[in-house]
Amino acid sequence: MNEERKVAGIYIRVSTEDQAREGFSLGEQKEKLLQLCKFKEYEVFKVYEDAGISAKDMEHRPAFKEMLADMKEGKINYIVAYKLDRVTRSVRDLEELISQLEQYNTYLVCDRDDVNTSTANGRFFVRMLTVLSQLEIEIVSERTKFGLNGAIKSGHLPGTIPLGYKKDNNKKTVIDETTKDIVIRIFNMYLEGKSYQQIANILKEEKVLAPKRWRDSHIQKILENRIYMGDYEQYKRIGKVQGKEPIIYMNVVEPIISRAMWEEAQVQKEKNQRAYTRDRVYLFFQKLKCPKCGRIMKCKGSGGKKKKYMYYNCEHCKLYYREDLVEECLEDFILDLVEYDMAVKKYFLPILADKKETNTEKIDKEIENLEKQKGRIKKAYLSGIVEMEDFSEDYKIIEEKLSILEKKKLDTLNLNSISFTPQQLMADRDIEREKLIRDNNLKETIKEEWNKKSKEEKQEFISKFIESITLLKNENGDLIIDNINFRSSYIEQLTKFFNNGIFDVYIPVEVNGEERYIKTGVNINQEQLDDYIERLNKEFEIEFYELGQIDLNKNYGDKEVEFEIDKNKEKLIRMVAVKEEKSFPTEKEENIRIGAVTYTTA
Repeated sequence: MNEERKVAGIYIRVSTEDQAREGFSLGEQKEKLLQLCKFKEYEVFKVYEDAGISAKDMEHRPAFKEMLADMKEGKINYIVAYKLDRVTRSVRDLEELISQLEQYNTYLVCDRDDVNTSTANGRFFVRMLTVLSQLEIEIVSERTKFGLNGAIKSGHLPGTIPLGYKKDNNKKTVIDETTKDIVIRIFNMYLEGKSYQQIANILKEEKVLAPKRWRDSHIQKILENRIYMGDYEQYKRIGKVQGKEPIIYMNVVEPIISRAMWEEAQVQKEKNQRAYTRDRVYLFFQKLKCPKCGRIMKCKGSGGKKKKYMYYNCEHCKLYYREDLVEECLEDFILDLVEYDMAVKKYFLPILADKKETNTEKIDKEIENLEKQKGRIKKAYLSGIVEMEDFSEDYKIIEEKLSILEKKKLDTLNLNSISFTPQQLMADRDIEREKLIRDNNLKETIKEEWNKKSKEEKQEFISKFIESITLLKNENGDLIIDNINFRSSYIEQLTKFFNNGIFDVYIPVEVNGEERYIKTGVNINQEQLDDYIERLNKEFEIEFYELGQIDLNKNYGDKEVEFEIDKNKEKLIRMVAVKEEKSFPTEKEENIRIGAVTYTTA
């Protein structure tokens, strides 16, 4: 190219945000730059246009790359742009561009910034302008991130709303009472041992949220989403692609499940990834640990249609347990859990209910909003705005949601109507229990409850309460319990019962010279004891015997309790540990009163 000729390539670029913010279009830039070239007597070779593209880098701008290629081929020796930030906002890219311009004897001219790289001062000025431009980008980016962080912390979450939540009138993410229970059920089913696909199949068969098509991937996303325990995880997906570390914001929304339940689901996921294909139902699937190496024992089966044998084995330690012998070893323990579960379902569910759900105000508000939606859809149909098919589908969805909310409201009102105290409920449970004992029906009733369960239900029941079991073989080859770890959700239940003064433990008590394990109530004060006895007195003639005090700082477990009653006239129901303060125990309160509750039999 003749050095005296000045052949220009006009470069114009605009993004949607630029046009909205600064008000100049590609057409306006082109017109101004053509006039500039005419004034400077530049010959225009071509106009290169990048529409709707950011200036963050040069790699993803096709017109810009074409222009550089033409420059290298000697077709142009001037690049003319409206402003420097139309060309680049990156210091690194600018350094590279200037280097290329110098290599190919090409100059950059920017109309609005009075830029001309044909001089040393011009090149220095360009670098300074770009530094300031990049600084502006970074400041805006920081402000955006700061604003987003603040919004997340106040419950205004970006992206798709997860199942179980919705946006309120202030665009804040809140619990959706119509779908919340689906999430809880999914977590419960998973912790009972069901796979992603099994859960998806159940929801599909029951047409939950139809016409939604449930897949195992949907279940997996729900179970892995921290939002259900109240946390929000930013950059979870793009972080894996871009190498960004996820940011976790704690307690930004109201949780649907407890933190302990979410953590249990993640532990269960790790176990499932190590699980082995099976075509039989194993009662203690993923529950038995090898007593030698601590590995989860594999499930094995043999036999045909008539008789099947189930085994658990550790291939590493060459250890085998027969399932029927494991069940026999754990029978009394399992039946205790069955009795506990029966009592909870019949008497103590109100105590486990979340207190914040005993108010129907939120439910009433959701019902009101749905009724308004229903009215708007009906009006739209009557006005001819929507067709019958669309109207029917939307109307049906709202009707189903209203039905769910009405049932939930009724359940909540029934819960609120229960006027019994925890101790009265405990008394009712003990009355029923004593009557079954008196008729020699207690163990049979509990066994019947266990035996009527299918094998799948038994497996789910065990998984509901137990995290892991370690068994040993004694000298005779019989299995004995070494250790049982409970699920944290079960421990949470027991904690609630303890805090309400209806926590039962068995302690050894010597009655008439015979050692027996007797149910003992703990964390109970005198008022609660009176409440409990008053309720019992409606069925039995009750006596309370105070047996003395125990110093909690002097080995409570080693203290022997001796008690004598006339076994022909009295029956011991339970022992109680009576405290005076609300907390139990405290540093100030070292002693508790031990007492025995009996009733007259003759």
